Amino acid sequence: MPIHDLNKDFIKAFKIAQFFKPEKRGGQKAVHFVEVEGKRYAMKLLLASGIDDRTKRELNIYEKFKGLDGVPTVFKIETYEGELVVFEEYVEGDTLLDIVTTYQGNHAKVSGLIKSLCDIMKPIWDGGYIHRDIKPANIIIRTDGKPVLLDFGIARDLLDASITATGLQPLSWQFGSPEQYAGRKAQISYRTDYFSLGAMAYVLYHQALPFGKSKDEIDAKFNSGNEVFVIADTCPLKKFFIESMKFSPAERPRLLEDLLKLLP
Repeated sequence: MPIHDLNKDFIKAFKIAQFFKPEKRGGQKAVHFVEVEGKRYAMKLLLASGIDDRTKRELNIYEKFKGLDGVPTVFKIETYEGELVVFEEYVEGDTLLDIVTTYQGNHAKVSGLIKSLCDIMKPIWDGGYIHRDIKPANIIIRTDGKPVLLDFGIARDLLDASITATGLQPLSWQFGSPEQYAGRKAQISYRTDYFSLGAMAYVLYHQALPFGKSKDEIDAKFNSGNEVFVIADTCPLKKFFIESMKFSPAERPRLLEDLLKLLP
């Protein structure tokens, strides 16, 4: 069966009653939103023959931190005619990307979100994993206001060999760190996620990127070594922005407690 082609036999095999929202597709993966026996799932389809170490790592993270509040639960993994079928928790709520304007100028709301995301990530960081792709598109705000962090597809296990080849680091350009841009994989650590949290908090508060409007502009800014960006002296998040977005990972807060102390 061609990937993403959900024929009648597939639908019958997995007892799919309905598709309750449009699917999302990207590369060799598709996410369908299905109802099965009265429950809603985010059903991911991948070519089983093409499952790489990165996918295995993502699934391992979901399994290792199963039950952790703020990380989707994977309920079932099966194969069907050469495809991997993953039934993941469907999270009710709004993607942060769709509600970014509700955070503009609201330092308390931004601070509360960052603290909640740090609570989610703490056991994951302690376990030796780095997300590497914290951004609004990967966060859903539940109906009760609590965030859920999605997509550990480019996460890194610091206790294992790096998947990514030397000199190449995956990133989302708006929120990537200088070490990701420069391909310095030896410097990738929990402090890489700190930078992304800082950049995202800045975007939520100011509705603009701190270091440039394009990937090339940001890259040039990082290479210049000039860490200055626009920020008002009276902004309650000023210290958090400055310290979390230091270009050198070694100059960012060493401990999570140090990072959190910077938040109002």
